[in-house]
Amino acid sequence: MDPVTHTLTGVTAANGWFRRRIGPEAVPILAVAANLPDLDGASYLGGGPYALILRRTFGHSIFLIPVWCALFALAAGWIFPRLRFRTRFALALFGCAMHLLFDLINSFGVVVLWPFSDWRPELAIVFIVDFVLTGLLAAPLLLALSKRLRPRLAALSRASCAAVVLYLALCGLSRARAMQFLDANVEAAPAYAPGESVRAGHGPPEFSYVFPEPLGPHRWRGVVRDDDLYRLYLIDSIRGSVERVEEMRTFDDDPRVASAKRSPVGAKLDRFFKAPVWTVTEGSDGAATVSVSDLRFRTLVLHRKAIFEYVFRVREGGVDVVGW
Repeated sequence: MDPVTHTLTGVTAANGWFRRRIGPEAVPILAVAANLPDLDGASYLGGGPYALILRRTFGHSIFLIPVWCALFALAAGWIFPRLRFRTRFALALFGCAMHLLFDLINSFGVVVLWPFSDWRPELAIVFIVDFVLTGLLAAPLLLALSKRLRPRLAALSRASCAAVVLYLALCGLSRARAMQFLDANVEAAPAYAPGESVRAGHGPPEFSYVFPEPLGPHRWRGVVRDDDLYRLYLIDSIRGSVERVEEMRTFDDDPRVASAKRSPVGAKLDRFFKAPVWTVTEGSDGAATVSVSDLRFRTLVLHRKAIFEYVFRVREGGVDVVGW
């Protein structure tokens, strides 16, 4: 999730359960701790091609989070000496646990077992920026601006957390419903002659997945792959509509793509990307440009250009990463 939502989760939880028991220090500690795992965002400072792959890795690892929490608790002791170390450490762990949960609910995934595994689980039930979720978490603070409601901040915060749980459950049900609609649509697809740009209708597709779209928990992006063809669908889980929006080919079997995949960066991207699209452009100098992007990051609602696109220069004797 975005930093604003992460911060609000810490503040809302602190106001709801910890402020009265521990003291007002719980609020800033949880506000910061709820963002602590994003320290792996420092990988972007180097500007290298591995920056994207390193996101949600060492900062989000369940093996390293206790280390970051201990260091944070020690540092927080200079500002909040009244609280015991174990209290500061427990608050930091709680904030990081909330962070992991709120990162798991979108489709970027979290490498929770880093560095021992690059497994990146995800729930994919909420878009990475969700205004409903952010609004629910911000509501107690906005309502507490009223002097009449300010004494009820703890109760309002607990009610906000309950509303968030219900909303996430609704998003999960909505995604399950969208997946059912996508599967039904794919199964109902007629057979076409070879060479036509639709699935052949023989058995289930080799890949079928539903990603959250922005601007509402009822919008979903269905991605289906057969052989070298992806089909993208915009799904409305309330109306039950499944609209085919776009088709894209991926050239995985091209020998130049195979060379790019064998490169250190290409191999990691091929494991990280969930629905990679590989394209090839011939060069006049005998070299070829190979590009790859992930349909996980290509929203249909906003009609924006694909982000996190990597570009390789493939020539005899080597592969270079020339853009990302």
